[in-house]
Amino acid sequence: MDSARIKGLMELLAESDLLELSLTEGDSTLRLFKQPGEVAVSVVPTAVAAPAATPIQPTAAVDIKASLYGVLHLTPAVGEAPFVAVGQVIEAGQTVAVIEAMKMFHPVKAKAAGKVLEILAQGGVEVEAGQALFRLG
Repeated sequence: MDSARIKGLMELLAESDLLELSLTEGDSTLRLFKQPGEVAVSVVPTAVAAPAATPIQPTAAVDIKASLYGVLHLTPAVGEAPFVAVGQVIEAGQTVAVIEAMKMFHPVKAKAAGKVLEILAQGGVEVEAGQALFRLG
């Protein structure tokens, strides 16, 4: 699969309401998925080949981003423990914070499992839609 075709598919996904696109062609599978505001690419060969001696690559960091503008809350209530802490391993779909907008609380959920590497925003402050809040590794 050539890079121009992959780029075209990325642009198509970015402009659509879809969250994931998968395409198998020959012995390769291209899987595109996105979080609001970004597109990620994963190319996986479908044929099983003999294992090659390659060094293990570190997992790419993933940012959890705010889905809307509002006040970020890192704890469920005043005086309670935070939803997550640096170093904690979380699951996909786990609530990591809430954003208060117009007196309504909207959960911020992890799109993928991983270890919390950084908390990028401070609780009690306003955040913008698309702003990175947490970094997972």
